[in-house]
Amino acid sequence: MTKIKETIQIVQYHDGLAKGIAKMWNLSRDSWGGDTRVMTEEQVKKKEANSDNIELYLAMDGEEIAGYCGLSEYKEDTGSLYIPLLNVRPDYHGEKIGKKLVLKALEKTIEMGWPRLDLYTWPGNTKAVPLYKKCGFFWEDRDDVTHLMNFIPQLINTPLLKPVFAELDWYDSSVRPIEVKPDGMKENGFTYYEYSWKNDGKFARVQVERTSRGISLIETDEFLLQIQMADHEIIEQVKQEFQIKFVNKTASPVSFKAAGSGNERVEYKVEKVLMVNDETIISEIVTVNPGEEPSAWKTHPHVSVNVWINGQECELKLGVFPVQPSKIEASYSGNLSFLNKVTSIDLEVKNNLKEDAEITIRIPEAEQVSLNNKEFSMNIPAGGRNTVSVPLTVKKHGFYQPVVEISAIKQDGFELKFEQELSVAFKGLGEKFGGETKDFWHIFNGLCQVKIRKRDLLMIAAKNNRKKQYLAFFPPKLGRPYSNEFTKKKPESVSWEVEDSSILLKIVQDSEEMQGLRLTQMVELYGDGIVQKWVEIENQSKEPHHDVAISSSIYHEQLERTYFPIDGQVIYFSENRFLEFGDIKPSSVTENWYFTESKPEPIGISWSTKTKAEPDGWQFSIEDEIGTLEPGDKSATEQITISIGAFKQWEDFRAFALESSSAEKMVTASELAFELNGVVAGPGSDFSAVLKTHRTSYLDGSLHVSVNEKELYKTVITTEEEKTSHSFGLDPKQFEPLSILEGKFTTAAMTTRLVELVLSPSGGVSYCSSTVAEFSTHEVTNGCITIKTAPNFYPGIFSVNVNGSEWLDTSFPEITAKSWWNPWAGGMKTVPSGLTAFSLMKEKNTAYHVEKLDLQGNTWSGLAVSTEINEHAQWKGVHYVQYYLMLPGVPLLVSFTEVKDNGGKNLSQESWNTDFFVSGTHLTDVSVNMTESQYTSKYRAGIEELPVALKTGSFISSESASERLYFVSDFYSDGPLAYTNKHAQQIMNPHSAMPGKNGMQTAPSFLVFDERALSARLLEKLRRIKF
Repeated sequence: MTKIKETIQIVQYHDGLAKGIAKMWNLSRDSWGGDTRVMTEEQVKKKEANSDNIELYLAMDGEEIAGYCGLSEYKEDTGSLYIPLLNVRPDYHGEKIGKKLVLKALEKTIEMGWPRLDLYTWPGNTKAVPLYKKCGFFWEDRDDVTHLMNFIPQLINTPLLKPVFAELDWYDSSVRPIEVKPDGMKENGFTYYEYSWKNDGKFARVQVERTSRGISLIETDEFLLQIQMADHEIIEQVKQEFQIKFVNKTASPVSFKAAGSGNERVEYKVEKVLMVNDETIISEIVTVNPGEEPSAWKTHPHVSVNVWINGQECELKLGVFPVQPSKIEASYSGNLSFLNKVTSIDLEVKNNLKEDAEITIRIPEAEQVSLNNKEFSMNIPAGGRNTVSVPLTVKKHGFYQPVVEISAIKQDGFELKFEQELSVAFKGLGEKFGGETKDFWHIFNGLCQVKIRKRDLLMIAAKNNRKKQYLAFFPPKLGRPYSNEFTKKKPESVSWEVEDSSILLKIVQDSEEMQGLRLTQMVELYGDGIVQKWVEIENQSKEPHHDVAISSSIYHEQLERTYFPIDGQVIYFSENRFLEFGDIKPSSVTENWYFTESKPEPIGISWSTKTKAEPDGWQFSIEDEIGTLEPGDKSATEQITISIGAFKQWEDFRAFALESSSAEKMVTASELAFELNGVVAGPGSDFSAVLKTHRTSYLDGSLHVSVNEKELYKTVITTEEEKTSHSFGLDPKQFEPLSILEGKFTTAAMTTRLVELVLSPSGGVSYCSSTVAEFSTHEVTNGCITIKTAPNFYPGIFSVNVNGSEWLDTSFPEITAKSWWNPWAGGMKTVPSGLTAFSLMKEKNTAYHVEKLDLQGNTWSGLAVSTEINEHAQWKGVHYVQYYLMLPGVPLLVSFTEVKDNGGKNLSQESWNTDFFVSGTHLTDVSVNMTESQYTSKYRAGIEELPVALKTGSFISSESASERLYFVSDFYSDGPLAYTNKHAQQIMNPHSAMPGKNGMQTAPSFLVFDERALSARLLEKLRRIKF
């Protein structure tokens, strides 16, 4: 073999090498498409502790780790080991380290007696594919994956080939053509992979048939041995001939023996002993009985014959693809079915014969459906297909599984008769049932369904029938160390039970690697879209099992608009860049849930706080520690909950996961966060900002920060600094009263614009009182906004004047009637639900100047309007205060309500209504302006009656004022509404109290006055202000 760099040593993994492996991965990111994720020593230790690798080989150059190669048991098929991951550090490319690692894995496979070694790669991996092929791998020609198989271990361990490899080096003597494309010689539906060797006049070649994964031909200078058949695709229960051909190339007679017999699916028998002078052909009959359709992922049914040549043995194999004369697949295009309504199912009919045929399908009577026509005939060319629509009326929801009679009349008039079972699910609201198709086990409950793939026990939950789904659960792994044995092992039993509100699927499997342990997968499906999944385990052996653990893994691709609880915050990952689990630092997940607003419905996943859950590469793993199981002991994992559209908002799903009775609202942080240490930058305050990434990558780029379009700060951050966050100070003197702080972070790959809102108070707030028209009035001004109240006139504020322009419409000092309202005072107020203006005016209303501290310690000044209810029967005894607060010089008014005395009334479910009336010099001066609207963008007041939803970012303009009025509703708003008619423009905000406050306090809402266009994203940052 060619010489490999002598300083490279192949060693086995231990935890002491974890730091070096992390360094290797971080230096190898460009080899994996420019991945920017950062691997740590601790992550490596956790990953390898939970790995199902049999061995992990590392290429070491002194203290440096130059390469990585795992070796595990292949989970998709039997009879193979697998290289799950192979990597060589880029600065060691060209040193043949990859070759050395692959050959080491191959050597171990041979040593352990496994016949095959598999791996996956990607088609564009043009550097590695030639290496793989030179090391004995063949690239399987498939559309779904790039799968390579290596049969050298089988060949090396075949006694008949040992003399061959005594003279020919399987690596150096190879003359197999190496091309970067799928391999295989195709003949009569078979695909053959051919090895060939030549050296000093010595020659040998071996063919391996793809679907049997076995040797089908051996040719040397002494003989030719081959098993063959006319067609790979054969009709079930129809006798077919196969042949074993042997050619003796020597001058001496050869002892030849062949023996083999089939099984329940494949019936044949070979028993021959003879001496061969030159050539012999053995012909035998094989019949394949009905059974499961073979999968491209697994070894097919096959003929297997052991042959001895002069006493040296080899096994010949030839796979087949058994089919019926015609294949029929039934489908129903609808998601729900409706009783006693004519609909249809589609039957896709394929002619598997080698000639044209007339196919007739006869569908039997069934209680579940009513058929107009029970017989359908069609002429289909050889290998062709046709789709026929079958009209029917659904009489009963559930699995419709008729056994249909099929006849295929060939060109010579010969008729083949057979049966097939069709499977179609007719879902209905509230209907619970289970069923089985050729590929899946299913359970249904209303709109929702769960299916378990028979091939590998992959679980998929959805509300639709689409073949492509983005969320799946892998079968549980039992450990430690963990094993993938349950992906290949057929269940002992599968059953389902219908409960009152759910349907429960049970899958029972016995472990071979931990003898005596029986696992029962439990999947419970509720009609509202909730799926609960857990595992029950029992020790049926006579020996204890210690340190038992069970790991469940989630695969979830195209994670967009996703919320993850990270480092005590809720981080929002936008739809612009899909999230992968590997983007999240494992130790950073601080709560037991995540939620994605994906289409067609939002999905939430939660797990118990007793389990250990963390991202694990492209999977998300949830681990339960079972501990010791004595003989006869039973235990169970904690439940994993999947919400398929049952929760629409992440806050509600979070409350469910945390078992909280109320959903707390909070401002989310971005995946690349530009955060300030407060919203308010007071004079002389220590004000700072931080740029932070919540993905597992280092900051690498230039940062430019400006305030009100003036550059304030700039810097360059490099990967070598190994920073995931960068902090810097800001001088509050640079800010205006309401400043927009903009950041632009530019990397080699992308530019991200970041924005923050800063309130910078200056000056003071003054208060005065006076008497107007016999009403005691109170007035507060902060230098740009002046607000006024007259509590004996009406419990609210009647004036908001901004820089000389009045924004509120009021009747002060006289109560009047206007349009629908009588009495009408206008202005702005917050009142309990169900309390009318008449009732309010009967109660005791007072006002006073007030100062309040927010939770960050900033002082806000303004007016408090107090109402003590003594007359109204429903609200008697309740005392509440409305606050209207400002910061000095800042064009912003905050409003919230606090209950001082609930009068013994339970307020937790009550709602509050805030409203205010807007006007200019004339009502028609006022317009409601919608941002980001695809339709109408502006509504003028005072023209016609119009109710309009007022989304954050929309604003009110007045021809009487230069500023815009932005209303930012509180977190618990039902959605503000702008209502106008010929007489008034009203803004209404129905809302509830803050959870956890027992109905005693509402969250703040804000009136912002500014000439600039302020986005919803910017304005929503005000909701971080709390009192």
